[in-house]
Amino acid sequence: MAEPVVEFMRHTARDAEAHARGINELRVKLERALLAGDTLATLDHAADLGSMLTTDRREFEALRLLRKHSAAAEALPHDEPAGWFWSAYATALQYTGARAEADIYFAKALSLSSAFRWSRLQALVLHHWGRSLAEQRRYSEAESRFTEGLALRVQLNDPRQESARRALGHLAELRNQA
Repeated sequence: MAEPVVEFMRHTARDAEAHARGINELRVKLERALLAGDTLATLDHAADLGSMLTTDRREFEALRLLRKHSAAAEALPHDEPAGWFWSAYATALQYTGARAEADIYFAKALSLSSAFRWSRLQALVLHHWGRSLAEQRRYSEAESRFTEGLALRVQLNDPRQESARRALGHLAELRNQA
């Protein structure tokens, strides 16, 4: 029997109604970008929509959407939306239970964000990947990702550094229980 999926500090939208409106708005923006043939805008909106669908616990829908646009992300690796796309793709994979595959795309998103110095994205990818690793009970790797992400968030004066500190605290608790 397969082990149940453990979710480590999964993000939940604070305002479900606003989140639902955001999803609907992104669907419209994505459709407009597709009709206009604007590949970069399509990629950007697909990444945002995929991320929001995953937050809404609709990761299978997110994964279907993102797979449709993966060729655009492959074609535009020097554009920051590609990095956000691969992060959203990895996170959707993570929550569908395909964590080994998610690791590949977290690494891809991290490589792009690091190479092009997209620091805000890099910190986010490190944090998300850390959560995925914690869910796999790969605690040392998770701690490394959270610590790197926290350092970037501190450097950027990003208010989400508290989230990274909480993740490290929860991770320490998990390690003590193991």
